Amino acid sequence: MVTVDRSPELEEFAREGRRRFEAGDTAWFEQTTACGDVSSFGTAPDEQSRGRDEVLALTMEQVGEMNEAAGLDVAAPEQGEDDVVEAYQAGDVGWIVTHGRFTFEDGSWTANRVVSVVVRDPEGDGWKSVLTASQLLVPNELLLSGSPLRTPSET
Repeated sequence: MVTVDRSPELEEFAREGRRRFEAGDTAWFEQTTACGDVSSFGTAPDEQSRGRDEVLALTMEQVGEMNEAAGLDVAAPEQGEDDVVEAYQAGDVGWIVTHGRFTFEDGSWTANRVVSVVVRDPEGDGWKSVLTASQLLVPNELLLSGSPLRTPSET
């Protein structure tokens, strides 16, 4: 039987990750990212990284540049304080769900959710990230016929 439990340890791991991101601590992410075929997916279709080297190549600087180009300040302290973190684990596997928002230069915002899957290192070296996926939360009403979010049929 697999039992899933809420994980305060992983909730703190997520909060520590946020602090390290804001501090630009790339070494922490190198230490907490698994080897092999790890993946990271952003909100845009082309924001995909596969494999440890590619995931880690998406450095803090590159993330900052992408966010600046979009008029977005992901590391804004007032935003991070509003994030709601919940985490769960089943044995040596866990997942973290962060409910937050992307706040733009003009003060407008859009809700987002980040889901991260982590695995406890069997060599006793803590938790390692294996998958991260960021989602923009879109009200169903914005998906009705004629929505600019929908790609027209080719037929």
